[in-house]
Amino acid sequence: MMLFGNLSGEMKTTGVPLASGVNLDDFKKHDDDFMEVVVEIPAGPSTRGWNYTKFALQSIVEKVMRNTLAGFLGHQKPEEVKNRFEEPVTHWIGAKMEGESAFFRGVIDKAAPDLKRWIRTGRIKQVSIFGYPKLQTSNGETQVVDYDALSIDWTPLDRAGMPTKIVATSGEMWDVDGSGPGKDENKNGGARRMDPQELLKQLGQMVKNKQITVPMIAGEIGMSVDQVAGEMDSSWLDEKTKAEKTLKEVAGKLGISGEMDITKVAEAAAEAMKEKESADFNKTVGEMMDEKVKSDAVKKDIHNTETQIGKLFSYHSKTLTPGMEKDKISGELDNFLDDKVVKGIIDSYHKDTPAGIGTSAPEGNQSQGLKTKRTAL
Repeated sequence: MMLFGNLSGEMKTTGVPLASGVNLDDFKKHDDDFMEVVVEIPAGPSTRGWNYTKFALQSIVEKVMRNTLAGFLGHQKPEEVKNRFEEPVTHWIGAKMEGESAFFRGVIDKAAPDLKRWIRTGRIKQVSIFGYPKLQTSNGETQVVDYDALSIDWTPLDRAGMPTKIVATSGEMWDVDGSGPGKDENKNGGARRMDPQELLKQLGQMVKNKQITVPMIAGEIGMSVDQVAGEMDSSWLDEKTKAEKTLKEVAGKLGISGEMDITKVAEAAAEAMKEKESADFNKTVGEMMDEKVKSDAVKKDIHNTETQIGKLFSYHSKTLTPGMEKDKISGELDNFLDDKVVKGIIDSYHKDTPAGIGTSAPEGNQSQGLKTKRTAL
């Protein structure tokens, strides 16, 4: 199964959250041709015939959000993974699940101008994930139920094992007529005309770098600083006054005085409210799941993330958010229990293990019926 990847506007790069600790400005200030991409990988069968479940994709998403991942031009050789350093061409710095698809946000490295050109011209559109899948056989089908990803790599056209595509980019792009960045440079005596938005952006950067000041700009346009402030009085000043009034009221409600940091107190209060809301919601979801599951053994394991079914349920639970109606929550729980992989695990609780099968589990951690292989996705 193969899906040709095309540039589209399905999702902005900012629509995918950044991993913890990532500072996008650090990338931008070192690269005059900064470029971001978002790639989509849907759950489903690969060209190998394995069925990659949403649980496996969720595992990859969580790894990116914890640690980020590197991307190379093609996969590393398996035997060189432990002792060879390849220079990354992409830094995968954010990810999220949406429905049955995983979206990964990446920054193309400054040292990879060729890759930027290939993406802009549509010559490179697909990626392949390299790592260790966890397999489970159900009804004669090989299900990938978990995945320890090592990298998300670029592939030549139509070589990806899974249907992947680029759904968003940032930076200057080549138009469909083949015209690239700078195509309008000859329309104004060799100099490209800047639009107001570009001019303001450039002025803002110069103010930030202390090359110019606001009074200098005001003087150039024949206005005093007071006149500039007066232009904003009708909207900006009103909003500023309202914000200050609200801040004082909040400080009073929270009992903040003296040198106490209102921001830290407010953050702590908000975090406490969020934790309580989350705990109450998780308790409700757990009680609803217990009503749907009859087996005491399954009830016990489904709330334990160290078990296979518990880990899958923890992935699925991330799609449930406080504020959802109970009918909606109930439907999502039914969808989880009706999943083919989950049904297979639950069925195994009600079957005797045949002699000689699944009785050996080194270190006591490997689940029955599972085996681990290294492969490219």
